[in-house]
Amino acid sequence: MFFKPSEYSKKIKLGTRCMIASAIKTLKDLRPKLSNAEWSWFTEHPQFKHIFHMKTENNHRVQGMWMLLLRTAGSERQRERWFIVNGVAIRYGLREHGLISGLFCHNYPLGYKQLGGTRFVDRHFKEGESRRLEDVKKKLVNMGPHKDRLKMAVLFFLASVVCAQTKAGHKANDVLEVFQRAVDDLDYCKSFPWGRLSYDYMLKEISHTMEHFGGVVKEKTLWPLPGFCVPLELLAFEAIPKLGVAFREPVDGASPNCPRMCKSSFKRNGSTGVSLAVINKELGNTTVIDSIIPTRTPQEERLLDEILEDEDDVDQSDIAVDSWEKCLDAGEKIFFKDMFDEDVAGRSKQPEPIEDAAGDGVQIGEQSVQVGDVMTLVTLVKKTMKLLKTVDKKVDQLDGRLDQLDGRLAPIEEFVKEAQGKEAEVDEAEAHGKDKSQKRKRSVGKGKK
Repeated sequence: MFFKPSEYSKKIKLGTRCMIASAIKTLKDLRPKLSNAEWSWFTEHPQFKHIFHMKTENNHRVQGMWMLLLRTAGSERQRERWFIVNGVAIRYGLREHGLISGLFCHNYPLGYKQLGGTRFVDRHFKEGESRRLEDVKKKLVNMGPHKDRLKMAVLFFLASVVCAQTKAGHKANDVLEVFQRAVDDLDYCKSFPWGRLSYDYMLKEISHTMEHFGGVVKEKTLWPLPGFCVPLELLAFEAIPKLGVAFREPVDGASPNCPRMCKSSFKRNGSTGVSLAVINKELGNTTVIDSIIPTRTPQEERLLDEILEDEDDVDQSDIAVDSWEKCLDAGEKIFFKDMFDEDVAGRSKQPEPIEDAAGDGVQIGEQSVQVGDVMTLVTLVKKTMKLLKTVDKKVDQLDGRLDQLDGRLAPIEEFVKEAQGKEAEVDEAEAHGKDKSQKRKRSVGKGKK
């Protein structure tokens, strides 16, 4: 886990640049108004139409998302994230992103970053001219009934909603190049997997968020979260029925063919959002939680068939997550009793030991206990493997240093041998000289006699 349970009650100001209500208002307020053909391009778009079906809300309710982010589990997987709430793992993957949003999550077209063209943007932006979101909006508002107005409106919509960026104002970056190229071909804009692009963008931001906090929450921090965050914003309320009942309500007249975000909305509570404290209190000690959100209707099954396909690339393996998925495929519930206790206690001002958690839907039967034990063992094995890899790396580094040392010792040893040889020669010469001197002395003595 990236955060300890002691952090689970800490709050920050989690902002988002995904300005859905503002973007739609801008499109509606254009003068002259968008023609029927221009407006229907959005409202009949196979993906974007659902964003226009949603109940318009001026404020995001992001504390449910923050509650999940605080419980992010570490994983080797690159294309999904897992959260562990009250001891139960919850997955956020392409399937969840698509089920909630209805956006296409197919594989990218080959060479998609080079598809489309630059003729449109080259016509309306001079070389070296900034192409930030505010620049696009300004050109759109001042454009009038131009033949290119729909393309400019689409560029504005993509940059405002699908992958809204963190920075604003003069520090903002240009809108993504993939957007600038895509609007050159509006048919391409209808078939492109915007769900996958927005999902990948969100995953990068989640990783960035975890690295930024480093396991410790500094309260009163303002953290901007860009991208199309609606699926992650609603995930907690879809995966935890108790939260869904408490804070969401059905939308009258919603089409059964629509994704989840169109079928319900936040209940009005007299304020602009729902606080983390209120969410934590409602969460309580429930473990009636879906690790993977189930489909509810045949229409949802068809929706997933339409917007998903088999992956081109296999994700990195993670021994813990792989074992969780095997248990889920076998119909077993993933439940960590120790993490449940820590989660509940971590949200209490005066933590008390939980004597009997079984009274509130916690499954502590033989099957769940065995699964929990296996998961704990898997975690220990994983940590041990990482430790062994570290040790192997250190040993390799030590071997390398010893090889270097051997290389340095060789000329020294040669020098010592050479010096020892010279020393022996000197000793031998001195001994030979002494012998000659003694013979001369004996010869002189005899002559005197």
